[in-house]
Amino acid sequence: MIINALYRYYQKLLEDEDSEVAQPGFSKARVEHCLVISRDGRLQNIIDLRDTDGKKMVPKEMIVPEQQKRSGSKPPPNFMCDNCAYVLGMMRESDDKKKVQERFESFVKLHEEVLCEVRDEGAEALLLFLRGWKPQEGMEHPVVARSLEDIAGGGNLVFKLQESEGYLHNRSAIREAWLNYWYMQGSQVEGQCLVTGEISKIARLHPAIKKVVGAQSSGASIVSFNKDAFTSYGKEQSYNAPVSEEAAFGYTTALNFLLDSPRHHARIGDTTYVFWAEHSSGGQEEDLLGALFSPTSEESSRKATGPVRDPQTEALMRDIFQSIKQGSKITKGLEGINGDTSFYILGLAPNASRLAIRYWQMDPYIKFIERISLHYSDLSISKSFDNQPDFIPVWRLLQETAPGRERDRIPPLLGGALMKSILTGQPYPVMMFSTILSRIRSDQEVNYVRASMIKAYLVRMHRFYNKEREVELSMELNKENRNTGYLLGRLFALLEKAQYDANPGIRSTIRDSYFSAASATPKAVFPLLLRLSQHHISKAEYGRYSDKQIEEVISSINDFPSYLKLDDQGQFFLGYYQQRRALFTKNEKTDDKESVR
Repeated sequence: MIINALYRYYQKLLEDEDSEVAQPGFSKARVEHCLVISRDGRLQNIIDLRDTDGKKMVPKEMIVPEQQKRSGSKPPPNFMCDNCAYVLGMMRESDDKKKVQERFESFVKLHEEVLCEVRDEGAEALLLFLRGWKPQEGMEHPVVARSLEDIAGGGNLVFKLQESEGYLHNRSAIREAWLNYWYMQGSQVEGQCLVTGEISKIARLHPAIKKVVGAQSSGASIVSFNKDAFTSYGKEQSYNAPVSEEAAFGYTTALNFLLDSPRHHARIGDTTYVFWAEHSSGGQEEDLLGALFSPTSEESSRKATGPVRDPQTEALMRDIFQSIKQGSKITKGLEGINGDTSFYILGLAPNASRLAIRYWQMDPYIKFIERISLHYSDLSISKSFDNQPDFIPVWRLLQETAPGRERDRIPPLLGGALMKSILTGQPYPVMMFSTILSRIRSDQEVNYVRASMIKAYLVRMHRFYNKEREVELSMELNKENRNTGYLLGRLFALLEKAQYDANPGIRSTIRDSYFSAASATPKAVFPLLLRLSQHHISKAEYGRYSDKQIEEVISSINDFPSYLKLDDQGQFFLGYYQQRRALFTKNEKTDDKESVR
């Protein structure tokens, strides 16, 4: 199903001239320099193709003859585009001289084999250059000496004929020769392709998939076999899952295109998500879904700059978010969007030299939008401060589960589980809820993001498992909520406020000593806190008002339970957050901090 969908998308990309996807036999590569050679095979110049991106030099991406996934002690050369060791037989001080010489010789041999019968001045000039080039004298060449430090870094090099347009690998005669050679070097095993259903050459190895966060930089595979335990009936490698060379090239090219396009992928936790529409309205579907995944990107948050998005996408986002706030149907804000088209989301996670499929779903596009909107609606809660986001991005929710909010310490698999809940509309993972509660108990901080996640979790749990009534949770403080945990959370906030009124500017409150215990074992803590509160109330200027508020909450509590269940602990923290916000609303508007501490 996944490979079929990607292969169909590749066929669609081939029809789009603006997509610039590679045809079979070719692939995209990052190229740093171009070697300019004369018609008699002499090196005339080295052109730097890199662009400047801030302080960094970024290689130029171009379509070249297919780059192989190299491994082993004798990695094969690439045709017309490779690094300095293969093209010039030159090395860094740390490289093995014998290995570098072997790589140069293999590069020359490949080009002799492909181009020996080609009648093209560019092919003839290149062969003259390779036959006459002496690697041992290369560093002394005046052209090489000027660029030695740059080209020795391992970046790809391509060729250009002096006083001619374009690169050698784009010349029609050379392209034709390469395609003939590439086809003849293909698999000699024929069978029925699982994707197309046709009898054709079966791929022994599938091309590498690159740019999945955390995977090997050289690329990884979805389909691969490297142990006898994975094989059957004596078959080797990917012959165990017969996919034609054309289909293997197509689905990997499409996936690499999606991973390379900012509008088609997003990172959530340790998982990279790619998404695409069967029939897109100029890319608006992908733009909008990516924006909804992350209204504020992690990178832009660190740089204090907003993400750059298409104005039409921004307008659609505003309409959708406005509909969420008003509780109206979001379809009103989707003018120009094809809501009935099939939409695909694929989640990939690194697994050594392979990729693990974390998530896969296909649904009408409108279904995804509705579920993401429901997610934001469930999260909706009053903010502590005006500068906090109305709609919390997924990465920000996950960040709250990690000690010190360090991204690398987010619990594994949690991002995938959370995304599955969002995209299917199912209850949020219990692990997400329990981890948030653990972080609150650890650092005694109930902030806006954590309170939002607690509220969303409880709302969905009651929606699915207690359908007789909706949980009594709202954006603001709900004085009608009679849940014991919620009441105890409110009571704790009132007792803390009484202490603060009696001791203005106090640095350490009852929360620092009793918060965790009060949320788990109320019976062991609250009698003591109530006795202390009498002292605070008598000392405070407005003690009578505090006493009245405390009495109002206590009157609804029948007894202090010995312990609170996990859901009731969530209610405790939510009640604490909302009661404290109600008490300090005016003061917090002038505070820049996010925490309610």
